[in-house]
Amino acid sequence: MTIAADRLMVIIPDRLSDIILKGEIAPRYYNPGDLFGEVHIVMLNDDRPDPAAVQPMVGRARLYLHNLMDSRRLFFLKTMGWQLPLIEPLLRRGAELARQIKPQLVRTHNNFLEGMVARRIKRELGIPYVVSLHGVWDVDDRTTAMGRLQAKFRAKLERAALEDADAVIAVYAPIMRYGREFGAKRIELIYNIVAGASVRHKRSYELSSPPRLLTVNRQLPEKNPANIVRAVAALDCSYTLIGDGPLHQPLQALARELGCADRVKFIRSMPNAELCASLGDYDLLVSHCDYWGMSKTIIEGALAGLPIVINKHPTIAIAEYEGGWIVECENSPEGYRTAIAGLLGDYRRRMELGQLAYRKARNTFDPVRMEERTVALYRETIGLANAA
Repeated sequence: MTIAADRLMVIIPDRLSDIILKGEIAPRYYNPGDLFGEVHIVMLNDDRPDPAAVQPMVGRARLYLHNLMDSRRLFFLKTMGWQLPLIEPLLRRGAELARQIKPQLVRTHNNFLEGMVARRIKRELGIPYVVSLHGVWDVDDRTTAMGRLQAKFRAKLERAALEDADAVIAVYAPIMRYGREFGAKRIELIYNIVAGASVRHKRSYELSSPPRLLTVNRQLPEKNPANIVRAVAALDCSYTLIGDGPLHQPLQALARELGCADRVKFIRSMPNAELCASLGDYDLLVSHCDYWGMSKTIIEGALAGLPIVINKHPTIAIAEYEGGWIVECENSPEGYRTAIAGLLGDYRRRMELGQLAYRKARNTFDPVRMEERTVALYRETIGLANAA
């Protein structure tokens, strides 16, 4: 049966201008399979991105951009921690916008205010919604006082949004437990869809001269690569960090302090297609992450056939890293130095690890299959709503 899919409404917390600045433009990210003819992106912030820069993320669809609120931080304070009576005007605006757009489906990125707006739309207009979860939100995002405060107040929103959702997408395995415990009735593991067509596969595992190491991450406390910089200071290699964030300048200062600034290159942003095309030129991908999940960078590196080194999670093993396709080390200068030096000194091990990573990516994270599964889920959700 053919399902009519004319209009999709996507509700996001992100500032698209920041995504554009970082170069993280993934084709059809908000319109997998070019399923919809119109995509309405609803931002819960005051961002005014360049529509031409956003267009590739909705493919061939007509793009419409909407702002439903201003500063999220101020909104949190004005509503005394997102108290339900005080967020009511926001929910009404969201429902009224959906009444005008008449989408067949609503997709929300995470289950906070975005999920509550979708829930109101469903209750008033009968339009189904799919929530994608991008964090294990009962443990993540607690490194700052504001993060801990917001986590305490948002739990009521998380549960309500998931309980009413028609389907929930977990973008990595540890999210599954969180989704079920917070009320998701149907949850599917569909990994982040990366720009696989842009990834150039690594052809040789002979070392560059000097060996080239790469880290691609937001430079946040949870992804702090300081111990990698300390390891590199004791190794004969070059090291490139692509990303920005509050730790950017402190990391530059650390490289100067350690006397390795001439071998450590900082790049604040790079277009995703350019980055993916260059991955095969590096010898190792080295990362740090304390979140309970796997970043898109790891998927892209594996698709390129790069040997990958990452820290062991401080409290729980990451399910996706099982199977020996990735090297996990202690999050210390010595832990990283030992892991990196071991791979740089062993051609066969580098080749085996790169090939294992590539097979793992193709078998588990393949972006074509992830896109197909998302399209199938959208079609099924719309079809069930139409049949109700």
